[in-house]
Amino acid sequence: MAPLRKAIELDSLFPWSYYLLGEALVSLDRVEEAIALYEKIVNKRPDIMYLRHCLRYAQRLREQEQRIQDYVITAQTTKGDKRRVLMLAPYPTYPPKTGAITRMFYEMKNLGERFDLAVVCFLFTKEDHDLEDQLSQYCNFPLTIYLGDTLPPDDTTPQLVQRYSSHRMTKLLSAIAPANFDIVISDFIYMAQYRSLFPNAFHVLAEHNIESELLRSCAQANQDEAKLKQLAQQRDTIKDFKESAHQADLLAAYEQQNWPHYPLRFTVSDLDRQHLTNHAPQGTTLTVPNGVDTSTIQPFPDNPLPRILFIGTMSYYPNIDGATYFAEEILPLIWEQDPQIEFWIAGAQPPEAITDLANHPKIKVIANPEDMTAVARQCCMTVVPLRIGSGTRIKILQSLAMGLPIVSTPLGCEGLNIIDGDHLLVRDNPQSFADATLKILKTPSLRESLRNQGRRLVEEQYDWNQIFQTAIDQMLEIKASQPQTP
Repeated sequence: MAPLRKAIELDSLFPWSYYLLGEALVSLDRVEEAIALYEKIVNKRPDIMYLRHCLRYAQRLREQEQRIQDYVITAQTTKGDKRRVLMLAPYPTYPPKTGAITRMFYEMKNLGERFDLAVVCFLFTKEDHDLEDQLSQYCNFPLTIYLGDTLPPDDTTPQLVQRYSSHRMTKLLSAIAPANFDIVISDFIYMAQYRSLFPNAFHVLAEHNIESELLRSCAQANQDEAKLKQLAQQRDTIKDFKESAHQADLLAAYEQQNWPHYPLRFTVSDLDRQHLTNHAPQGTTLTVPNGVDTSTIQPFPDNPLPRILFIGTMSYYPNIDGATYFAEEILPLIWEQDPQIEFWIAGAQPPEAITDLANHPKIKVIANPEDMTAVARQCCMTVVPLRIGSGTRIKILQSLAMGLPIVSTPLGCEGLNIIDGDHLLVRDNPQSFADATLKILKTPSLRESLRNQGRRLVEEQYDWNQIFQTAIDQMLEIKASQPQTP
């Protein structure tokens, strides 16, 4: 740190010396020194917003220490009416704008209605330092920690697990462990690394995918290595897919090592449940399907405009592959019949490979939309041309709830109780996919039938609140049947 202090002496207005020194102090748990340093530069350079966020985040860390102490003391001295539950998430559980976050949001919401719930999750930017205030609407004790101190690379540890290996998270969880949680729920296999910090809790693992199978499907798809390398430079989240075969093997070994330690596991589809059960017959694995909030998402009128929508988190490689596959191999077949048809892509964090598609006048990319419903309302239908992935697609359930007809690949709608021709159209090659898309665009009666049947399906089988209330009941039954931990 001495060179950074010297740099500040030489130029007391250069902001990045303060930033780097402040980061170093926080990493050493010298939070008070970091606060004093950030206050000094913020007073000199109030125009640099990011340093103001760093200051507020450091102040939050100081407040957090006191909050944790108070929470643990209360937990140890007061016997409440509700069970104490901890939910561990690899990224924020609010706001519910993308698939995985939406699932975790409704998980949190329903757990918070029945338990004394603590939620601990990573932040990816210090600008989100106030997220705890929003999370407190849904849980009793929210804690967030900035993911910026991952441990040194280890060739034997899967990259996905390595990415979420954090000294700060370990320190924070160790501090709240004396609260003696009855139940600890970890979302995603890469949060399993923190399980041992809670030896007396009943542990639940909520798998959103079989992550190793997701990587393996990418490896088997014979993807263009040059394209993957380029995408990996654009988005860190794609790096795992660049070495997908090797990473799949590492992750499969990690999964099979950790799954048996969880007496209860949740998966989002029966296919994933069967895979997990085959590799970890100990304990119980239940399907807790994806859903949609049918009370807040209402169907809107049919829009006859020839506009096709793709929805998805665009930093996620299977979505990048699906959108580019549609644009490059299916859309030209559609334009042969009707060159006026538009293709819209809407989702968070699109890389250049996606934004560059908008160079075509009939393709539009909506990055990080505030309201996906407002975007969808302007379109006639959605497509789910996925070729890689596991689990089930929340984007399909959302489209059904909004009343948007869908064409999907078989993989895209895998694991859902849908009937081809009733709820959506399922096609497995570019020409048949293009033909089905044109059929929906040109046939109002077909759109109306798919809209009605699709909406009825999600109302009857895929409501988030019903799904998680049932899952909670099952969790409590299974916990009650377990031997009591000392």
